[in-house]
Amino acid sequence: MKKTLLFTLVSILLIKTGGFAQNLENRHDPKVDINLSPSYNSTLNPEKNSNINPKYNWNINPMHNNDVNPEFNSTINPLNHFELNPDVNKTLNPMYHNEYHPKNPSWKGLYIFNKTDELIGYVSTATQQLMLSFDAQGEWTGFYVKATAGIYNHFDVKGVWDGTYLCYDSVVGYNVFDKNGTWTGQHIK
Repeated sequence: MKKTLLFTLVSILLIKTGGFAQNLENRHDPKVDINLSPSYNSTLNPEKNSNINPKYNWNINPMHNNDVNPEFNSTINPLNHFELNPDVNKTLNPMYHNEYHPKNPSWKGLYIFNKTDELIGYVSTATQQLMLSFDAQGEWTGFYVKATAGIYNHFDVKGVWDGTYLCYDSVVGYNVFDKNGTWTGQHIK
């Protein structure tokens, strides 16, 4: 009887938590601290701050600055550099190193939010040059390679640049842009 009760309680707990739920820290949550939200803080919003918008600041736009474009700058292209590619460098791969994975109970990292500040993913810092990206379910989706201070290009798990990139929001995190320099609404804190 006691074993059945214990099993039932554990089962209910797992069902309620959905099996995976990384706790969102308040210091990262734009719904708790609206200063972190580009919707409320125009300093962080690239649609209202041209300094952090690659459409107006070509220094941070890979389509206009070959130094931050991995198609022209081979030093930031993981297909050319083993040390930047988690697909071939197992020391950086979250499938081999649990400490990078957001499903790890002791994980510390950043959170990806959509334009309405809903949690949609996770980012783990592997090295100063490399950050790993995960979706909301904790599945590895790719990685970011540092192009220069405050700019990271996103690559799929095989190391192919998908055209998206991060730009520092000048205060607390990053904004995500597509290949055309349009803000996706995603931000990382």
